[in-house]
Amino acid sequence: MTAPVFILAGEPSGDRLAASLMEAVNGGWGQQDWIGVGGPAMRAQGLAGSVDMEALTVFGFGAALAAYPRLSRLADRLVDQIVQARPKAVITVDVKGFSLRLAMRLKRRMAQLGWSAPIIHCVAPTVWAWGAWRRHRVARAVDGLLCLFPFEPAYFDELDVKTHFIGHPEAFNPVYERPQRVGAGGAVHLTILPGSRRGEIRHILDPMLSAFGMMTKRHPGITASIPTLPRLAPEIASGCARHGVEGVVEIDQSEGALFTALARSDAVLAASGTVTLQTALYGIPGVACYIAPKLSAAIGRRLVRMDRVILPNALLDREVYPFLFQDAATPQAMADGVAAVLADKSAMTRATEDASLLRDQLRGGATRFETKVGDALAEWFGPRS
Repeated sequence: MTAPVFILAGEPSGDRLAASLMEAVNGGWGQQDWIGVGGPAMRAQGLAGSVDMEALTVFGFGAALAAYPRLSRLADRLVDQIVQARPKAVITVDVKGFSLRLAMRLKRRMAQLGWSAPIIHCVAPTVWAWGAWRRHRVARAVDGLLCLFPFEPAYFDELDVKTHFIGHPEAFNPVYERPQRVGAGGAVHLTILPGSRRGEIRHILDPMLSAFGMMTKRHPGITASIPTLPRLAPEIASGCARHGVEGVVEIDQSEGALFTALARSDAVLAASGTVTLQTALYGIPGVACYIAPKLSAAIGRRLVRMDRVILPNALLDREVYPFLFQDAATPQAMADGVAAVLADKSAMTRATEDASLLRDQLRGGATRFETKVGDALAEWFGPRS
């Protein structure tokens, strides 16, 4: 009987990325027996798991501290599962705090048992934005590190961890090659992206909708879309009702909702995260913002380089999206920021040029994401079939 592969991811962006890794492995080495933790995209690639990825999602330092006992018990259960299954490899995707805790406990258990499997983590900790010291913990916890951004491997060169730049799957998505543009020249349309976690939405949706309400006075006829997940749609609908904008803000929970919205959009108002990379690759200008719990914000101000929090800004080493954080992310500031983008006649042209630069940088000379992943994983999986 062939040994399975354990894989874990903890939020929608990680689910999509992990599914891309699974697809690459299935294509290069044949369909694998996948076990672990994930979401719908991973299940579509063959994942069998009894733990839903939402169990790993926490928002803010305070929530992380409160959730520690629960997550610690979950890590112990997963270590037991892995040891019993004896997989050929253990792959963790993002959710860095939990993934590294799991990896350290698993390494200790494997050492006790005299058995080992390679532990491979995908998505390097953002040591280029904050906490460069964390790279040492990563190197102790895992055997391999798959990096999405070309400048990341250099941070780990002198450490005892095998590091590979695999590119970013979003850059290989053909939707960005010839992005659709519909309704250009008509009424102004805004895509509002309040995040994919309930905690994020609770903190940032209301200010975003207040900002949109202000914009309706400056731009008569303006409309907006909020592409989201079905599980979050009721909460977003309640917010729209509170702000009296349910008639002009469309909530779209269908497959491909983000790209449907971007095709109509003149600008975006987005919470910081992977989605800012998606909107930049599509070539839409806009404003990024974030509002965190007070404890998280206080710690973040001390540790984080704000000029590198937004992925397109970090990759191109300049401001692609202005970033409004915490107290600066007021409805008025959001509305003013989007208004400035809409008034800038060259904003869309610059955004299109930036999209091309980002795409080239994140592909690393390859034409298929699976090729980059396969080249990296051959280190542990052996020659491809």
